[in-house]
Amino acid sequence: MMVRRLLLPLGLLCLMVLQVQGQATAVRSRVLVKLKPTVTNVQFLTDFSTNSRSSGGAWIEKSLSQANNIILMKYDSSAIGSDDFLKELTQNQNVESATFDYEIQTRSGPIDPNDPNFDEQWGLSAIKADKAWELTTGGLTARGDTIVVAILDSGFDINHEDLAANVWYNRSEIKGDGKDNDANGYIDDYSGWNFPTNSPNHKADVHGQSVAGIVGAKGNNGIGVTGINWNVKLMLFEAKLVSEIISAYEYIIDQRNRYNKSKGKEGAFVVSTNASFGINRIFCKDQPLWGGMYDRLGDVGILTAAGAANNAWDLDEVGDMPTSCESKFLITVLNTNDQDQKYAGSGYGKKSIDMGAPGQNSFTTRPANAYGSFNGNSASAPHLAGSIALLYSLPCKGFATRAIDYPMQTAMRVRQALLQGVDLVPALSDYTETGGRLNVYESLVNLNKDCPAEPIVQSVSESSMLLYPNPANEMVELKFMNEDHSEYEIAVYSLLGLVMYRKRNTPAFTGTQQEEIMVKGWSPGTYFVQVFNGKEKMTNRLVVW
Repeated sequence: MMVRRLLLPLGLLCLMVLQVQGQATAVRSRVLVKLKPTVTNVQFLTDFSTNSRSSGGAWIEKSLSQANNIILMKYDSSAIGSDDFLKELTQNQNVESATFDYEIQTRSGPIDPNDPNFDEQWGLSAIKADKAWELTTGGLTARGDTIVVAILDSGFDINHEDLAANVWYNRSEIKGDGKDNDANGYIDDYSGWNFPTNSPNHKADVHGQSVAGIVGAKGNNGIGVTGINWNVKLMLFEAKLVSEIISAYEYIIDQRNRYNKSKGKEGAFVVSTNASFGINRIFCKDQPLWGGMYDRLGDVGILTAAGAANNAWDLDEVGDMPTSCESKFLITVLNTNDQDQKYAGSGYGKKSIDMGAPGQNSFTTRPANAYGSFNGNSASAPHLAGSIALLYSLPCKGFATRAIDYPMQTAMRVRQALLQGVDLVPALSDYTETGGRLNVYESLVNLNKDCPAEPIVQSVSESSMLLYPNPANEMVELKFMNEDHSEYEIAVYSLLGLVMYRKRNTPAFTGTQQEEIMVKGWSPGTYFVQVFNGKEKMTNRLVVW
């Protein structure tokens, strides 16, 4: 996996960091570079030249994303002018973009000691998890897929008494045999990966352990606390740098993509990732490689929950990563307290932040079989990440099947259910886009509306057809019944009568007919789909977002 070719003789490597706007820390000897799609590492190394240094060296350290052509470059910062070097990279004809690597910041508030006043998990009641558990306690979809949540954080005690049963294990890897059994570039990645140490060994840490417990501490086992999901699998990664986040996301995408393509025989059914970390006072446009990963996660069916900065800033004005990213597959939260108020020290933004979620004085797991309070937006994000996972356990076989057949569209439907299911809270109206606080029960109820009667085959006499997904933004599948071999015509009209799509076809068989209509690039709004078979006209409404 490692590519290490010098462009010039290597001098003394000096790790140099710079505080950006007093907040973010850029690691100036590390640069994230996205090459153009057709450019190989070898071609780039052959063509690249620089006038910004007379000694020292620069090299490709490793590939961070083969699918997206992102590499990590290192250079001798004692001999090379960092800003000049970055400028030359961004102006290179083979490069799409380049940014310095950054240290990320965890988003927890002050860690309080164990206290009897924190022996109740007030946040679970606030989001109505107790009512949601009457429908499902998580863990499996209606078709039997094991639901996985990926957590990128500072460290984990995977042997904790209340967490061990819910840790994800890579079923395609043989533990400790020193081989890369599943050929994914990681040796012995049996229980996730520690990117800072480049090893499979996890390091116990309060922050990561607290986050993991909120998502999925084992429930109904008579020990400690319960997660939002009583049974779920937690895919765990230590990550401290932007480059490590990109590598972890690439790992997660690969696991879900394998699962989708093999219909569950390989990979992992990852449905959400948690981001209780970020960089203050920086916009997504300044970290395009990191920010671009959220759409790629969404393409395979994964939503990400991200917490705001722990500073009382308007993030729309000052910026924040990753909450300033506009990906539809990123859902953002701010920290609320047990009075349903925005915590005074939390960031906010009517554009950047979607909703509130419980955070302050949460009670959760700590390393070494301990428990304690946990604060800040770091506690809010896992309430959302865990809720996403719980929604996927909806007892509805049609929904579970669509999650495999249409992963991206299903993720968008889950997002819609979460945003529509919030409890409207007046105190949040000026701080979030929805003006509400997470309610996982109402989100389940919203999602369940799709479940009753999903007829795959309907008779023509019923004058009905099935459109899925609806709303749609890329592709919609049309199914209808044709009882003979007669020619049929499909047409889609805008509200103004403009023909957006038309097709005639003579079917090769009778019965259910299926067509795919691409709607990507259409203006958001309502359209009408008509099917005419010479005898009867069927009409249905389609919403494009």
